[in-house]
Amino acid sequence: MRPFRTPPPLFPIRGKVRGPLDLIPVVPDPTGRGARAWSILSRLPITEGEHAGRLIGENCPPWQERLTRLIFGHVDAEGLRLIREVFACIGKKNGKTSYAAALALTKLLLNEDRREQVVCLAATRLQARIAFDSMAAMIRADDGLGERFEIVEHRHVIKYAATNSVATAVSAELASMTGFNPSLALVDELHLLGATPKGAKLVNQARTGNVGRREPLIISISTAPLERSEGIFQATKAKAQRVIAGKETDPSFFAWLCEMPPGLDPEDPANWHWSNPSVGYTLSLERLKASFASAQSDPSAIRDFRSQNLNISPEESSGEEKWLSLAEWDAAGDTTITLEALIAEAMFIWVGCDAGGLDDLSAICALGKTADGRFLAWSHQWIARRGYEKRRATVPYDEFIVAGELTIFDGGAGDVAGFVEVVDLVAASGKLPLIGIDAYGATELGEAFSNCGAEVQAVPQGWRLTPAISWVERRLADGNFKHNGAAVMRWNVGNATVTRQGNAISISKATAVGAGKIDGVASLLNAVAASLSQAGRDGGTIYAHGHGLLVLS
Repeated sequence: MRPFRTPPPLFPIRGKVRGPLDLIPVVPDPTGRGARAWSILSRLPITEGEHAGRLIGENCPPWQERLTRLIFGHVDAEGLRLIREVFACIGKKNGKTSYAAALALTKLLLNEDRREQVVCLAATRLQARIAFDSMAAMIRADDGLGERFEIVEHRHVIKYAATNSVATAVSAELASMTGFNPSLALVDELHLLGATPKGAKLVNQARTGNVGRREPLIISISTAPLERSEGIFQATKAKAQRVIAGKETDPSFFAWLCEMPPGLDPEDPANWHWSNPSVGYTLSLERLKASFASAQSDPSAIRDFRSQNLNISPEESSGEEKWLSLAEWDAAGDTTITLEALIAEAMFIWVGCDAGGLDDLSAICALGKTADGRFLAWSHQWIARRGYEKRRATVPYDEFIVAGELTIFDGGAGDVAGFVEVVDLVAASGKLPLIGIDAYGATELGEAFSNCGAEVQAVPQGWRLTPAISWVERRLADGNFKHNGAAVMRWNVGNATVTRQGNAISISKATAVGAGKIDGVASLLNAVAASLSQAGRDGGTIYAHGHGLLVLS
């Protein structure tokens, strides 16, 4: 007979959620490990700020006790700790790094394993040293801890003789954790570390290199990024959202996302506690209000306040450079829109294509108009194996592939063959009047589509896409545009930035090179432009009800 009952799943959260504390479940703690861990952590010293010299338990936000008890007290039927990975995303100045340092010391002081390795991971040496230095400061501030631990400053190592264990700081510059067998890996600011191939490699090594441990633990703590979410941060956050919503079951993974619920005004200070669970302890509401007030005259400062203090990723709201907010895009998602469903329901269908190089994505989008004036969009993308291998560490390509939204191809023409397959299927319905393609690769695509029976037209890019861009914005606003909810297209939309000159608009990615791609957006705009160019012809143009005329030239 097993000594303990199997616990119920942590997600979805049961009961009323009134704030971020309610997102951390209270667990029974049948072994008492959670209580013991909190007993240790609460007696560690605070070493900075106005409360320096006091103990953590004397002045800490309630979430620290509840999270500690959850991590160590949530056990399976055998009494083994269930949670093996924690992802916490909260606003800055909420004491997350000092808490992580205290958690690391607690892990060692529990004396649960021999020859433990605690690793503090970060993007840079300076960042990696923050948690390490916080651990060292606690040791120096307490004579009892000073007798138990040895700080080897020049090697960035803390030794714990009782169990022959060590803690060390590791940055992405090291680029490898070969030989490490961490019992606890602390990832500070995952959005910075995971945005680079070396950093993503370190995190993945931390996740897979601890198989020799009976109860390994990796804790990633981060704020929202200043720029768009990408790489392993975005993949981890996406998993966190699925787990919290109950769409994915993983008892070993716990996520705590301190974000405002939909519908709340992010500029109302009454809502800021959702992103700042330590208000009244490590930071004050008055300080947040002052920071917000000082940022009002600078759009970039507003963006930084929203991401760093309110934990709102830049792509979650359209700002100074972003094209669309992801919330707006998500609201138009409809996963029932398959290509077959679109063909069956639409009266007319236009196809847009964007063929990239072998390092880039290639995308196709079918845009259909229904009899009642609604517009439906379906998209798919391809990537050459070379491009996949080059950026798979920083872009969640595998997630897109599993979802059936992205196809890997070998050789040099797998994407074009995929385009032709889609176009032939649409053309067979007799509903395809025009295909819009980027001028890049127009000759090759024109030849590939020569037997489909539809006209092919190169779509001018840059500011000439202004009508198509505006059309998408307006159809999203009036609710007459739905898309198939592809995660890869959502990622493209989050990467898209706008440049405005007078009434002209152009869309591009944030940097000319790099992992952030917008090929799906380009294929959508090409499809829209193809329909706009059909004004005055038979075949159901988007402008059939007096919206005007766009001539491609």
